[in-house]
Amino acid sequence: MAIESTEGKRRIIIEIKKKLKLTKIQLQWVRAHNGTVGNERADALAKLAASKDKIDTEFGPSEAQVRYRDKVLLATKWQERWNNLAKGSWTKKFFKEVKFNRLYCHFYYNQVLTSHGVFGAHHQSLYGKEGGCPCGEQLETIDHILLKCKIWGKERDDWPKCWLQKDISDLVFYSPFKKGAIDNLKKLMSSRLTS
Repeated sequence: MAIESTEGKRRIIIEIKKKLKLTKIQLQWVRAHNGTVGNERADALAKLAASKDKIDTEFGPSEAQVRYRDKVLLATKWQERWNNLAKGSWTKKFFKEVKFNRLYCHFYYNQVLTSHGVFGAHHQSLYGKEGGCPCGEQLETIDHILLKCKIWGKERDDWPKCWLQKDISDLVFYSPFKKGAIDNLKKLMSSRLTS
């Protein structure tokens, strides 16, 4: 019922706007308080409207205002939920703030962003399997495979040496690193499927 009520008011506004487009209006200055009937009437109505405590017609927020308010509320709730979520700490390194922007990712690159893939650490958390890296140095994480593992060192030979000193969160959105990471993960996946 309330929605229909505001829709009716909006319809009136739309009709007025249509009529205004078809009507030619000419404004002319008239000296105030000189007895001109239309001017005196307009002045009286303006004073009456200004003296009222409550306006006669009130419009609720527009559809655009409601959509914007809801989007802000949704983003706020989503951010709170993201901040308080116990899981996803790896992905939070890269996405500290939630956004409505659509991400276009790649099957292999999603594994970098989520740490879900053919990595020992992921299989350990899911299936209770041994999570150590075949190199024997540490847990097999995406960070370890891409930046530290001796087994995959040859794959990093073409990478700038400064990349190896950086945190993966500083590199992850850098296109050359992204391409290299995808290439390495394809090789890793292929090696796991053939072994």
